[in-house]
Amino acid sequence: MRDSALEAAGGSPTKTADYIYTHLQDLTDMARKSELAMLVYLLEMAQIEAMEISRQIRTGAIRKPD
Repeated sequence: MRDSALEAAGGSPTKTADYIYTHLQDLTDMARKSELAMLVYLLEMAQIEAMEISRQIRTGAIRKPD
């Protein structure tokens, strides 16, 4: 992973999931504009997963790794 990505994520699981979600949105838009349907689908699934992980950590549904 690039140093800038590590810095942006800040090492926090929640911040990392949020960072990934944001970049997946950009990638999904790119794939959609290029009509790459399967890639759009997979990226959207990854977005949902990143959002759900972030939500679960925030609500305490899952524990942060030590």
